[in-house]
Amino acid sequence: MKAKEYNFKYSYLYPFMGVMLYFILAIMFFYLIEINSNFMNLNNFSYLILFLFLVEAILHFNASLEIKIPMLTFVVEFFVYLLLLVVLSGRYQSLATIFSLDKLDLFIFWLVSIFFWYQVYEFCGIFEYFRKDFDKIYESKGEDWNLDEFRRLLDYPLIWPRMTRKVSWLNLPLLILWAFIGEVNMLFLILTIIFLVTEVFLLALTYLDKKTVDWNVNRIKETQSIKKGWRKFLLIFIILALLLAFLLPSNYQPLPMDRINSWIGQQLALLGVVEMEQQDNIRERFDAGQLPDEAEEEEPRWIEILFVIIQIFLTVIFALFFLALVIFFITSEIGKLKNMPQFFKAFYQFIIKALKDIFTVIKEINFTSGWRKRNERLKNKKSAKEEAKNIKNIELTGQSNSIIIRIYNSLLRLLSLKGMGKDPAATPYEYRSYLVEKFQDLKEEINNLTEIFVETAYSDHPLGENAVKTARTIWKILKKKI
Repeated sequence: MKAKEYNFKYSYLYPFMGVMLYFILAIMFFYLIEINSNFMNLNNFSYLILFLFLVEAILHFNASLEIKIPMLTFVVEFFVYLLLLVVLSGRYQSLATIFSLDKLDLFIFWLVSIFFWYQVYEFCGIFEYFRKDFDKIYESKGEDWNLDEFRRLLDYPLIWPRMTRKVSWLNLPLLILWAFIGEVNMLFLILTIIFLVTEVFLLALTYLDKKTVDWNVNRIKETQSIKKGWRKFLLIFIILALLLAFLLPSNYQPLPMDRINSWIGQQLALLGVVEMEQQDNIRERFDAGQLPDEAEEEEPRWIEILFVIIQIFLTVIFALFFLALVIFFITSEIGKLKNMPQFFKAFYQFIIKALKDIFTVIKEINFTSGWRKRNERLKNKKSAKEEAKNIKNIELTGQSNSIIIRIYNSLLRLLSLKGMGKDPAATPYEYRSYLVEKFQDLKEEINNLTEIFVETAYSDHPLGENAVKTARTIWKILKKKI
């Protein structure tokens, strides 16, 4: 594997697969809140901005490895993200109204998004250990190193379990979300299949890369058998996931959630009985001429005023906190403000370089090479079979010497197709010894045919019919068993 391809995988490809996992969990989480309450009021643009925000975490991390990013940029990123959420939700009026309580759902969405952003950022940090270790191995390739000392310089054996745990633990929130949904939802089902396929691909591909690194460190030649096994496993896994998606009954419910739902149904039924009894009592009292109890008075005006005061107070507190945070970052980074033009120039150069590297690697990776090699192998195998068939069906007519020479040359061509061709410098007797070691059960036939061929090649007179018959008989035996 090339170093450039490996860097591309661990800097962009695998972190992007991590973004897919966190993004799917975020969609399922907010969708669950939306269908169970009227609190969330999100649109498709909100999820699109969330996806771009998570992808930006990858870009931010890779940029921080090459250029020093001021702390103030975090505040700017998060504030711009919040502003985009408010604007694209259609609820933007002015900057002063951004912090009102009617946008509380967007604030919660914003805070949860920041949590996912930091998870992706940490994910990129884990993959960076692998990338650094591969650079060490790639730069030291071909040198004589002490394996024990060299292994002490590598971190990936310790980071690998941490990465697998981080990915595997994402299945826990997935199960919790399924427990709360309580029934098969088509959106949940599709997202779960994408989640599981992405997760298995991520773990499988990183495992194969880890084994490649192990082989390079221990100087073991890389084999293709493990990769072929993983490909078959992934194919079977995807087929089973799709079958599970189509064969599940539409009314399927997990057993624990079914029990919870039945208990809730019983409690609601009891409440319904109580409400019916209350209505019957009111009807009886009304029929008896008794007036029903007076309706409760409306809440006084001062409660509404209190809520308005609380809203203004919270807005002012949040605005002051945000302003203090901005002032803190500005004062801590004030000495670096003069370097902002250089920072933006370096960041622009990083973006251009990253895009060039990504497109170069994608262009260099030949996604169809595996299929092309497989087709070439099948084509070569087919042509070898046809050639072997033609060799076995050669015409054995003419003079006796030419027939014997033709039989021997056909045997050489047939063995050459099997990967046991004759060395041009080897004598017929040396080649005979080699063949006898390979085919112990054909020792007599090989010896006899070699003797007949040598006698034919070095004699001036044609051999008799007995020699030709013997050569024909030996050829029939050899072409069946080889």
